[in-house]
Amino acid sequence: MNLSSRVHVEIDPRLELVQIIYFLSNSDWYRKHASPYRAGANPYNYPYLRDVLNYFGNYTNATAVRMVPEMVNNSLAYDAIPEFALHLNPVNFSRDMNWSDMLRLRPWLNVTLLNEFARAVAQFANETDFWRFYNEHRAFYNETLLEFEANGRRILNVTRFEENFFGENTSSWTIVPLTLIAYDGFGYHLNEGGKKRIYAFLGFDRIEGGVPRVYLSRTGITFLVHEFAHSFVNPAVDEYYYLFKPYESLYDPVREKLTRMAYPNFKVMLYETFVRAVEAYYLNVTGHPDEALKSLIGNRDIGFYFIGDVYRAYVNDYMKHRDVYKNYTDFMPELARVIGEVYNRTDGGRNLTLPITVWDFVIAANNSGVVVSYGASPAEKQLAEFVFESYTAEGIRATMKPVSNLNSSDLRKNLVLVLLSNASILSKLQENTPVLVNGTTVKSRITGKTYSGSLRVLEVIRNPWNQSALIMLVIGTDEEALKGIQAYASIWYSIRRPSGVLLEWG
Repeated sequence: MNLSSRVHVEIDPRLELVQIIYFLSNSDWYRKHASPYRAGANPYNYPYLRDVLNYFGNYTNATAVRMVPEMVNNSLAYDAIPEFALHLNPVNFSRDMNWSDMLRLRPWLNVTLLNEFARAVAQFANETDFWRFYNEHRAFYNETLLEFEANGRRILNVTRFEENFFGENTSSWTIVPLTLIAYDGFGYHLNEGGKKRIYAFLGFDRIEGGVPRVYLSRTGITFLVHEFAHSFVNPAVDEYYYLFKPYESLYDPVREKLTRMAYPNFKVMLYETFVRAVEAYYLNVTGHPDEALKSLIGNRDIGFYFIGDVYRAYVNDYMKHRDVYKNYTDFMPELARVIGEVYNRTDGGRNLTLPITVWDFVIAANNSGVVVSYGASPAEKQLAEFVFESYTAEGIRATMKPVSNLNSSDLRKNLVLVLLSNASILSKLQENTPVLVNGTTVKSRITGKTYSGSLRVLEVIRNPWNQSALIMLVIGTDEEALKGIQAYASIWYSIRRPSGVLLEWG
């Protein structure tokens, strides 16, 4: 599908083939990080899954499928999957390009293994008559693309924004919806005679009417802004990384958190910080300043703690002095100076205090387990059961018991406490919380605002009985408030109505 002469949306058969192979492998990595089941897809609400299983189910022992765990261990995961697929011939799926561009990003890749996997993929396509399956599903693929056609004007505006912001024209923009990878998106580019061919690979977040859908609302379009931006940001950082390298210790305070998010080093942290600041800038200049601020705060709190410095540099310097900075790469020395200021201000990352977020709590629970505890009411117990089941489904070691049964050993562990506001244990816990709950009144210590009525408060704090453990507090001013929960990874506190309406967060 062509949205313009340079902007295209397609279901790339090469990537479709490789996704099917990874899906059939059912590897640990795929189940945890890519599987459609993560987004609620199943063979009943998503017939394409059923078709894949029916057509390819007898080929789970094919060489390519059996190689997937080894390829993942060799770093052929996440964005490397579509990058690999682009190197295959679009007709017979044999290797069509050398791996030099991938090796620049991942010098540790095993070329022999890449070649072997490419041959196995081509063999799988031939043995299964993959083209027959693909052709039989063209109507489904076309239906998947309709969402992008409906958002064509918005997408074209994104490409114009990117070329203006980065000061660089491209030869083409290609959007590839992913049918068997949920949530994640990836950006990539190939150079062609001095011009870039830009790719955005977008994982779906829901199934509607049997079709995978990508969130393309007025603010959700930043998913596309993000993935396109990587093709400009990453090469610029690579070219000037020697200027940033002295500040690598800035990664240390967030190493564990970002590694779990598949951002394994300082260079990748820079990629993500710079790109996410571009997203916030886009939101602001397209008329959504509140969303831009939320984006900056959320990204800061999940570990990209100098994103505000980068954003201010974009607004106050880069975009105001485009006569000096003809393109984004020209701005790299100035960004390196900005990061140097962060380094000096934080003593190389050693003097840094970050909010403790829901994501930090999940990491702590994953590392050392969690006790989920609740008060005496049915609403407290029911919500605690939901939280407990959610953690155990993710393989986290969890136990559940009433607050009245907690012993001194339990109190020193990571805790989820689901409580009504009259719980006596709160007197000890609320000494240093961002929000103070007293009956039906809730006061934010962050903003000074006071709220009343039926409210649900979520907070993540250090355990006062053991500072190395964490507590997630879920407090309701009444039972109605405890009939649901929203615990987004980037937040450290929130105040909501029972309906989920967000009154305040940080």
